[in-house]
Amino acid sequence: MAETNLIQLRDVSRVDSNSGRQLLSSISMTVSAGDRFGLVGASGSGKSTLLRSIAMLDPFSGELLHHGIPITDDAIPGYRRKVLYLSQRPFFTGGTIEENLRLPFQFKSAMINTTSTSYQPDLVVSELDAFELAPDILNRSSESLSGGEQQMIALIRALLMEPEILLLDEPTAALDPDSRDKFEARIHSWHKASNSEENTGKAYLWTSHDPTQVERMTQQIIAMNHGQLTLTTGTAPDGHDMNRPANAQQVEPSDD
Repeated sequence: MAETNLIQLRDVSRVDSNSGRQLLSSISMTVSAGDRFGLVGASGSGKSTLLRSIAMLDPFSGELLHHGIPITDDAIPGYRRKVLYLSQRPFFTGGTIEENLRLPFQFKSAMINTTSTSYQPDLVVSELDAFELAPDILNRSSESLSGGEQQMIALIRALLMEPEILLLDEPTAALDPDSRDKFEARIHSWHKASNSEENTGKAYLWTSHDPTQVERMTQQIIAMNHGQLTLTTGTAPDGHDMNRPANAQQVEPSDD
């Protein structure tokens, strides 16, 4: 499958408006179809800020391109359906789980986009089965979910939207080992299925403080420090191990 650039960041920076602290500093990188990036660094190094900026949830300076096209304000809702951010604390409205799963399909951006998928109950049941969750959980209130159940339902909701890129910010922090394994297996199967010869390819970025999880789930590692990319490691497509400083201009998947 030919390499497809999904998103590109060009000199993306962010400054906290209250403290004036530099949160991101001139970050440039490309995320291509098939990429599995691990984003590592100490707390406060900028990992979550970078993911939120990629999701266009926080303001930043610089440029972000989607399939080579700069994202205009009116394109942001549609972009967010393709590039989904999953935080440590997923957001749910009041009501039942099924109502929360249906909600994204009721947004204006979904109704005006003729290529959008529709809510498919059979697919929801299949996703629940992957986590060994009974269908009757759909009738429960969102307030009744445990932290681990929230993470699993949030992933199901994201996958129903058929995203191109998942931005996973410590997504298994609230999960027990068994549920974590199911979560990881579902990400693996989604990524593998979407990067076959018949599909255009998906990618994800994953932040974790667990080095064994990063090793399991990613093939290219980006280290961050004080809002800068400091090191990339991993295995290049030609099989050679890489371990090199990452400059502030470009982090190319083929070099990792």
